[in-house]
Amino acid sequence: MDIVILQSAHKHGITEESIRSCLLNFRGDKVLDDPPPKRLLAGFDHLGNALEIIAVEDIERDRLLVVHAMKLRKQFYYLLGANENGL
Repeated sequence: MDIVILQSAHKHGITEESIRSCLLNFRGDKVLDDPPPKRLLAGFDHLGNALEIIAVEDIERDRLLVVHAMKLRKQFYYLLGANENGL
């Protein structure tokens, strides 16, 4: 599956390298709405920063469109297996 990172994904200053690293090593995900399937993926980038990535699955073209990336918000820590304090 191809990964396409849209310009909107850089709004919070997250680099392409961090986004791709997080997607390769994500720890949890949550379906936000359907259709098309939009997912919030939580994981760590190559520097150990906890990130959240929002992506839309384009099944017909076998690609993932990354539309948003930012520092992981506390409400989604559970996707990493942690509580709101990061424990």
